[in-house]
Amino acid sequence: MKRKIGLLATARKKALKPSAAIELYISPLFVKSVRYAENHYDEFFFYSAKEGLLQKDQQIEPYNVSIKNFSPSEKREWAEKVILELLEHVNPQQSIIYLHGGLVYREHLQPALEKAGFQYEVPLEGYSIGNQLKWYDEQDK
Repeated sequence: MKRKIGLLATARKKALKPSAAIELYISPLFVKSVRYAENHYDEFFFYSAKEGLLQKDQQIEPYNVSIKNFSPSEKREWAEKVILELLEHVNPQQSIIYLHGGLVYREHLQPALEKAGFQYEVPLEGYSIGNQLKWYDEQDK
């Protein structure tokens, strides 16, 4: 049986002081995605424009960097870096990646996942933020 690995987007809304990644981001969508991941995945990681791949307990400073400001080549390099870091923790043959987050990130992460040999799913593909929030709420019932 393949391990279920969550790969979750971080959020623009952050705490004001350095924190563990799982505590730094404070948007409702992030909080709900974490709760879902804790209940449905064997392991999960985050990805951020500034830091790349983040582990839950990794200490980071608040920052203000958006992938929207990256050039196309910077976006590709960023995605390849995230997946290379993921490969240090996860075997593509033994795992399925569940990718959570907006298209601005996914459009670069998905080709990098494929290139690395990962099987992946996008559970909330095409959902608006409002519908994502609703979906997470419905999963907890």
